[in-house]
Amino acid sequence: MTGRSLFRTLVSTAAIAALLAGCAGKTPEAPVQPKLENSVTPKPLKVGQLQGYGQEQQLALAVVSHYLGAPLYRVSNPMKISRDYRIGGAMKSPNGNQAVILFRALDDTQRWAMVTFSVQPGAVMNAFNVVRNGQPGYALVLKHARICTVEGADNPPVWGGNGWAFSQTGPGRFECSGQTKGSLYQSFSGMPGMMGAYAESGDTVLYDERWPLLQAVATGMAALFPNLQVPQIR
Repeated sequence: MTGRSLFRTLVSTAAIAALLAGCAGKTPEAPVQPKLENSVTPKPLKVGQLQGYGQEQQLALAVVSHYLGAPLYRVSNPMKISRDYRIGGAMKSPNGNQAVILFRALDDTQRWAMVTFSVQPGAVMNAFNVVRNGQPGYALVLKHARICTVEGADNPPVWGGNGWAFSQTGPGRFECSGQTKGSLYQSFSGMPGMMGAYAESGDTVLYDERWPLLQAVATGMAALFPNLQVPQIR
């Protein structure tokens, strides 16, 4: 090989080596992550019939289970009810618009817990598919309806003509949906605000990533309160 040929070979080899080194030195670009979207869309809601005995008790247990496992609430009563109480009887107002389901303390002390429902004339229940930060979930929105859990009362309430009269000495601790001030949701959750025009101040908004539990609540509400309207979406 002549000196000129050898020189050209060395130059070519060096150029290839430099090119390969440059390629190896480049850091691969991270894939662009898609922006997480939030969305709310109406969901058809079909309510059936509750099976078995104790419709009121089935509904109360479904509500407690929903609050226990749903990720966005800041509530404490459902945990105490599930741990320290056993379910008992139920009471309904003469007009059928309100109900109280009782729980008795397991240690047989004079302590009561309750799940209460108020469904006023004109109440409406709708369901929604919700995508929150890219995570699919579901919501029930009830207008003119309220659900409360109560823990630590010293006596059950009695009907007072226009509403339930709770104990004055120990009414218990209330956690209620449908509040116009404050919320049962964690501040970071974005709920119920992300429901937008589908929910107003004072509405009961239940959010869960497990549809069967919300379906059980919806079925129980419709069974216990025939005046609750459930619009059909096709």
